Amino acid sequence: MRMGFIFTGVFWGVVLILIGLGVIINVVFGVKIPIFRTIVALFLIYLGIQMLTGTSFWNKSKKTAIFEEKTIEVTTASDKYDVVFGKGEIDLSGIELKDQTVRVYINTVFGGTVIKINPATPTKIVASSAFGGAHLPDGNVVAFGQYTYKTENFKSAERHLLIHASVVFGGMEFIAIK
Repeated sequence: MRMGFIFTGVFWGVVLILIGLGVIINVVFGVKIPIFRTIVALFLIYLGIQMLTGTSFWNKSKKTAIFEEKTIEVTTASDKYDVVFGKGEIDLSGIELKDQTVRVYINTVFGGTVIKINPATPTKIVASSAFGGAHLPDGNVVAFGQYTYKTENFKSAERHLLIHASVVFGGMEFIAIK
């Protein structure tokens, strides 16, 4: 886990602003806000999100949607895509299989994700869900547990697109587009 964020000016600037706002609200309105407890709570929330996603909270990666709505068009094989507290559309229909099996990992936590696949590409989807829903192209829905979906032209020994998809407290939908 990277803790470098604590040593940045952004972190300490936010801490000082929160302390200043707490003092102003206390003096002007007479409302006492537990500033230290609030800062500790926000920090713990930050650490929890960082641990769930494996990325920094302020990361503006092209493969990650955190607290935002993002469309990701995939043309070359990449390994991992995350949607956390947001909405993401991931278009995998443009991936070309060269001489190998292409593996893609997609995680959705407290959000919604639409994943587009090309039905002409041999594809295997291993979808797992906990307190969420993964809607697959064949109409099956995984609410709790794991389900494996294969396109009609999938053959296990040949090259194919392998998608490991997991959703926790959210929704995920696979759409076959041509």
